Amino acid sequence: MKKYILVNGKKHYIKTEKSEKDVVAKKKVEKKDEVSEVAKNIAEKLAELQKVSKVDEVKKAKIASIENIKLVDRKVKMFTTSKGNDISLKQSQVDGLSGWFKAFIAQDKAGVMNYFQKWEPLNETTAAEGGNLVPTLLYNVIVDFKEDEAIIMPRANVIDMTGMKTNELDISGIATKPRVQWVAEQGVKSTSSMTFSQQSLTPYTVAAIIPLTNQLVQDSPFNIVSLVSKALADAVTKEEDRVFVVGTGTAQPTGIDAYTFSSTACGGAVSLDHIQDAYFGLPQAYRSKAVWIMNGRTIADLAKLKDSNNRPLLLEEGIVTDPGFPALKRRPVLEQNDMSSDKIFFGDLNYYWIGKKQPMNISIAKEATVAGYNLWERNMTAIRVEERIDGEVVNTKAFYELTGTGVS
Repeated sequence: MKKYILVNGKKHYIKTEKSEKDVVAKKKVEKKDEVSEVAKNIAEKLAELQKVSKVDEVKKAKIASIENIKLVDRKVKMFTTSKGNDISLKQSQVDGLSGWFKAFIAQDKAGVMNYFQKWEPLNETTAAEGGNLVPTLLYNVIVDFKEDEAIIMPRANVIDMTGMKTNELDISGIATKPRVQWVAEQGVKSTSSMTFSQQSLTPYTVAAIIPLTNQLVQDSPFNIVSLVSKALADAVTKEEDRVFVVGTGTAQPTGIDAYTFSSTACGGAVSLDHIQDAYFGLPQAYRSKAVWIMNGRTIADLAKLKDSNNRPLLLEEGIVTDPGFPALKRRPVLEQNDMSSDKIFFGDLNYYWIGKKQPMNISIAKEATVAGYNLWERNMTAIRVEERIDGEVVNTKAFYELTGTGVS
């Protein structure tokens, strides 16, 4: 009930504080309205989610309907690089870039083409274009390079001196033989004699040492010790063959070239006549096993010579006893490139004697001192090869020499 007062017979209402019940009732109404608003918002969100869900279901249905369809995305050649490589893109990529590419070309066609001519695909071949990214792999095989084969040792007379107490082997030979004469009945028989020669084999030492770190031995992908050992053995074999031909005899074997034989001077131009001189100049007893020894350049020069019937002087098909070797006068031609190309030897290598006091020996040390370095202190290993050997011609009649062949 509103309260009022009368003033001059008129009602004047007086504002009063709302009752506690009215305030509570009003709050309930406001709260109810608030809850209704939240419920309305939730309902709207649910409606939106239902719409999205329906759209997703439609999309999934469309995707499922084309899953079994195989799309062919062919490649399209775009251009060829300056190195001749074809640059291609998939059709889908071309379609996606076509709009941009056309607009780009429309702005500066010449500049675009110059730009793409410099574009190269990344690769392993060119270091700057990707090669630097590829690690270097070390294959566990070493490619060896071949050298000339030894020709003297396999054909010489090799003597094993390992069991001999002396360091020098004396070889006696016949210098001159006795002669006989025919005499008449009751005639006085003439006397004759013979002389002897002596040749000595004095072994000389050939050796080498290669030190290497233990870290290299451990980290190497291949057997580095075996590799070095083989290389040292090959070096000794190569050096042996060299001195057996051109050795001076001073602290090394005496080579064939150091001796004086019967000879013919070719006057700077070797010919068939000179070959005949050498062949028939060698005593008949030695010819059946004799070989020609010459430099490879000399062999090449002889290969160009022909006889009066225009047949090659050098028979390249070889001979029956030594297949694969070229031949002169049906005797093998051996190539020895340490000797001068201005000489040719023809002789029987059975009369070149080789004495081996100590066969080739390869040893490995880890605690020795090499060149002032203590191997144990430096974690190093040393590989040593050593051999004691000598070689001499024991019969100079078994060889013939041609000089001044004119081959450079």
